[in-house]
Amino acid sequence: MILRSFVLYILLSIAPLSLAGCFGSRTEIPAEETLIRTPRPTFTPTPAAQAQAPATPPPVADTAAALPTAPLTPTPLPEAEGTTGAAGEGVIAVINDDLVNIRSGPGLEYPVLGMANRGDEFTVVGKDASEEWWKICCFEEREAWTVKYYVDISGPVDTIAVAEAEAAPVATEAAPQPEAPAAPPSAETEAPTEPPAPSFPFNLVAQEQFPEANNLVRIFLYVYQGDSALPGYSVRVLKDGAELPVNATSADAAGMTWPIASPRQRFQNMKVEFSGIQPAGTWEVQLIDSSGAAAGPPASFSLTGTDTNRELYVRYEKP
Repeated sequence: MILRSFVLYILLSIAPLSLAGCFGSRTEIPAEETLIRTPRPTFTPTPAAQAQAPATPPPVADTAAALPTAPLTPTPLPEAEGTTGAAGEGVIAVINDDLVNIRSGPGLEYPVLGMANRGDEFTVVGKDASEEWWKICCFEEREAWTVKYYVDISGPVDTIAVAEAEAAPVATEAAPQPEAPAAPPSAETEAPTEPPAPSFPFNLVAQEQFPEANNLVRIFLYVYQGDSALPGYSVRVLKDGAELPVNATSADAAGMTWPIASPRQRFQNMKVEFSGIQPAGTWEVQLIDSSGAAAGPPASFSLTGTDTNRELYVRYEKP
């Protein structure tokens, strides 16, 4: 009984202490401040406007097709004046002698335009059909011709074409004077009949005389056909009817009678000289062939004792 009372006493003593602990003042812990995030505005995505396809442009009328097209006519290029035949590319002619005649055409019948000097260079633009003459450019600002023996050629000569030449000048002959009518022969005598003139294969086309300072008589011959010198011919020379010895024959290439430019310069392909003979008298020069037969009419020259024109020149042409 005493023990129960003691336990009850303990319990009653402890009860107020427990109540005080439960209901006493308590310190309030402030609540943590809660940050409220400001809501961001929401964007409702607006669908992008679809790009409109560009409007199809109206068709453009093809004016080029509608308009008539004029045909294109090529404009011809002007041709070089005076040039005939094809010029050889890079073909050069170099004069290899002193004072070479330059002519207006491929032949001795064409006039001389002037003289070219050794070393002068020209462009070859053509040739003649016989290939004995070159057409060159340019001599005194024009095309001209020179014989092939007096030039050295460099370049592809096979490319040179035959060039047309201007017509050769025609020598005008003096109109024949009308002959006085011959008196009719008398009944007793008949008019003498002249023998026909002999026919020769060559024509004597020139006989000329030029000064010679040396104490001799010099004879030059040029025998040719067309533009070519002819070899194997000679001359028969008579002095006052007596035949003089001649051993020379013509060559196949033409040379010059005079080494410098002069009105006396001529083509020649044979020369013979007679020294120690008195020049005074009648000299007759006639072309002969290799058999000694006369091939052309004779040319006659009369010299005096004081005559200085002792260079005789004859030229025979075969038609």
